[in-house]
Amino acid sequence: MSMRRLAIALPLALVGLSPAPLYADSFGGFSGGERSYLVNQSRVCQPLKVADHTATGAPRCEIAAADVIARLSIKPPIVQSGAKATFAAQARGRTVTVSRKTGAATVAWDAPDPVIRIVDVFASQYDDRVAVAYIVRRAGKEVTDIVAFDLLGQGGAAPAPPSPGAGSAAPGAGSAAPGAGSAAPGADGAVLGDSATPTAPTTSPPSDPRLARAVDGARAAPRARALAAWADVLAVDPSHAEALYRTAAAQAAARHRAEAIAALESLAASPRSDAIEWQVEARFDAAFAALRADPKFRAAVGLDRPPASTYERLMRFGGQWEQTGTSCDKPEVRLVTTRDRKFRLRVKTTCEGSVFDTPFRGTWAIDGDRLVLSLPNQGRVTAADEAGCTFEPIGDEDALRCALGRDLDFVVLPTRR
Repeated sequence: MSMRRLAIALPLALVGLSPAPLYADSFGGFSGGERSYLVNQSRVCQPLKVADHTATGAPRCEIAAADVIARLSIKPPIVQSGAKATFAAQARGRTVTVSRKTGAATVAWDAPDPVIRIVDVFASQYDDRVAVAYIVRRAGKEVTDIVAFDLLGQGGAAPAPPSPGAGSAAPGAGSAAPGAGSAAPGADGAVLGDSATPTAPTTSPPSDPRLARAVDGARAAPRARALAAWADVLAVDPSHAEALYRTAAAQAAARHRAEAIAALESLAASPRSDAIEWQVEARFDAAFAALRADPKFRAAVGLDRPPASTYERLMRFGGQWEQTGTSCDKPEVRLVTTRDRKFRLRVKTTCEGSVFDTPFRGTWAIDGDRLVLSLPNQGRVTAADEAGCTFEPIGDEDALRCALGRDLDFVVLPTRR
């Protein structure tokens, strides 16, 4: 055989051996600032809503410019494979079913064409969205398609059972000091109200020297004695929010899943005004990473339900917010709020080779349905030293609009990390 004929024959033989589809969409990741996701390099799609464990229709996609995609803050997805996988998918005919590792069905969806096989499953970091890459035969050729589902709607996970104080807040719900087992004053010395109407009375425990001593001892106890020390706190105050949270974390560390979830369910039922803060804290605590896919855990900490108070609107994704900057036009802004009522703010402006990176630090407080940022100064805090932030809807999510004087205002979106 001549070299020319051999060169032609080899590629033809290799094509016959390749199992890959002729056309393939690739999954680019989930947006950290909104619900959308990226397919290939330029197609921005909206995940399908889930209701009663069912999704219908086809994702809505559009081609987006590079600057628009940059503002989406696309995060790498978590490939669902191996022992650490949270989700799995299977196909039968046209029906794609996504289930949690626990076996609970999450969503069923009918594809436009019969599905040959599932290629990959991808999850967002907090398991609030899941995407499936699957192969269909279209016009005689194998094609890879991508579909994603938004699990924050009804049926995405087991709904949280109604319980007193779970996901609600009374005045002062957003005002507990770090590590405190009861409500504490806000940054200006007064307890600030929240916008949500409580579903049950929320109270602060009465001052009790025995309780204070037990809490101090539990916080100082070594890890080996932590569970027993927090049990002493609960013996004095069975509804103590921090004690229930710490007990759950200790049980999770000991791999006692049922006991950990039971403590979190008691936390959800606690009438204490700071209970919601510890619920939100549990959503992102690495101590509960192994439980995050469990529907009972998600229900106990309210991971899949909409926010019920201003505190939850601010902190539901960990208190991290950002605005993507554009050169000479809009600054890059990163705002981090923490449960101890402190915030860090970075404002970075880039224009024609000049970079201005300005950090701010201060305290925050909730005032009705607003967030107030207080910047430190040498004297008394006045209105000029405070920046007001208001929530406004952008698509299906909250954005936070803040004004720091006349020269700086920004709109930040929640960041999932």
